[in-house]
Amino acid sequence: MIVLVTLLWLMSSIIFLTNPRNEKIRWACLIGFFGGCGGLSVLLGSGLDRPDWILLLDGLFSSLGHLWTPYAILIFGLLYSDTIKNRKKKQLCKLLFLIPTIIMYFHSQVFPEFKTNYVILSIWVVPYVVVTNILLIYSAWRETRPSIKRQRILTVLLVVPMVSFALTTGIILEALGISGVWNYNPWMIGIQFSLFVYFTVKYGVLGVRIRIEKQRRDSTMKAVTSGSALLNHTIKNEIAKIDLLVNQLKEQVPDSESIDLVLNSANHLLELSTRIQSKLDIMELKETHFWISNIIDSALGLLRLDLNRITVLKQYEIDVQVYGDPIHLQEAFLNIFKNAIEAMDSSGQLLIKIYKTRKFTHIDFIDNGKGIENDKIPLVLDPFYSTKGRLGNYGLGLSYCYNVMQKHGGNISIKSKKNQGTTITLSLPNKRILDTHINLSNTSGEIAYE
Repeated sequence: MIVLVTLLWLMSSIIFLTNPRNEKIRWACLIGFFGGCGGLSVLLGSGLDRPDWILLLDGLFSSLGHLWTPYAILIFGLLYSDTIKNRKKKQLCKLLFLIPTIIMYFHSQVFPEFKTNYVILSIWVVPYVVVTNILLIYSAWRETRPSIKRQRILTVLLVVPMVSFALTTGIILEALGISGVWNYNPWMIGIQFSLFVYFTVKYGVLGVRIRIEKQRRDSTMKAVTSGSALLNHTIKNEIAKIDLLVNQLKEQVPDSESIDLVLNSANHLLELSTRIQSKLDIMELKETHFWISNIIDSALGLLRLDLNRITVLKQYEIDVQVYGDPIHLQEAFLNIFKNAIEAMDSSGQLLIKIYKTRKFTHIDFIDNGKGIENDKIPLVLDPFYSTKGRLGNYGLGLSYCYNVMQKHGGNISIKSKKNQGTTITLSLPNKRILDTHINLSNTSGEIAYE
C-alpha cells in the first residue's frame, strides 16, 4: 500500500509543480491526493487498540479517500472537458456536487474507525465517476485539432482505467459485500504511473513535458543571449582594432588585394555578429492593433515569387483584431513560410487555419513537406539548431518565433512526422484580442492563394 500512496502523491506533485495556476491541473492533483489519503489510512494499521490520535487520523484519511475523491473526479471531468465555461456556473456546480459528500458524513462514522454505508455511497459515487468518464471520452472524440486531441486521448488512457478500477474495487464490490479486492489497487496505480512516465517523456501529458521543455528552452535562450551579447561586444572591439591597423597599412600599400580581402572578411564577420545578435537580443514590442489576416497576407505577399509553385489554402473559422507588434509577428510568419517552402522543395501545399479556444487564438501552418524526425522535434526551437544542414542557416528562425510569441504571452508548438509534413501552431492569448469576426462564409471551406 505504501507503493500506492507514494506513486499517487509523486504523480500529483509532478503535475502540480509544472503548472500550479491551472485550475484543471489542480483538480487532477486533488484526485491523486485524496486517493493517496485512502491508501495512507491502510498504512496506519487496523484495530481499536491503537492510540486515539492514530485512530482519528485513520478515520480522517479514510473519509478523504472515500468521500472526497469522487467529488474531485467529477469536478476535474467538468473542467477538463470544458462542459461548463461560465465562471458563476462553475462555482455553483462545485457547491451543488459537494452536497452528497457532506451528507455522507451524517451516514458515516469517522472515529474511532471509519465506517460508511457503501450502498448509499455508491448511489452518487457511481454516477460521478461514470459521468466523468463519458465527459473525458467525449471531449477527446469531438476534438478536431490533432495536438490537443492526442493530449485528451492520453488523459483518457490515464484517468478512466484508474478511477474505474478504484470505483469497482473500493465502492461497488464493497456495496455488494465483497471485501478486500481493493488490495489490488497498487498494481493498477503502478501500471498507470508507468504509463504516466512514458506519456510524459514521449508526448507530454497534462502540460508536464511542455512545461519542462519550456523551462529548459528559456534557460538556453537566456544563456545564449548573454553569451552572444558578450561575443558581439568582443568581436566589435577586435574588428575595430583590425580595421584601424589594416587601414593604416593600406595607406602604405594602396593597391593590395590581400588587404582588401582582410577588410571584406572583417566586415562580413561584423555583419554576421550583428545578424545573430538581432535575432537573440532583448525584444521590444511596438504595439498597435491590426487584423491577423492582414499580417498573414502581407507576409505571403513578400514571398509571392517563392510561392508560385505552392498552393496556399486558407481555412479561417474567425479573423481577430490583435493588440501586439505587427512587424515582429509578420517576421515570425515569414520565418515559418520560408521553412515550409524549403521543406516542400518549393512545390507542395500549405494550409493556414485560424481558430479560437477558451483562452487562446491559434494559427496553424500545415505543410506537406519532408517533416521532422520525432526525436528532433523538441530541439528545433533551440537557438542554433537546424535540420537543414545548409550554409547560411543559423538555426535562429524558429527561436526568433519562440521569442516573439513569449513576448506576446503566447506559445508555439510543433507537430511533425517524417515525410508527412509539419504543423506549426502559434497561440495568442485571448486577452490580446480586441475584436473577432466569425467567417461564416469560410468556416469549413478552403480558398487557394493566388
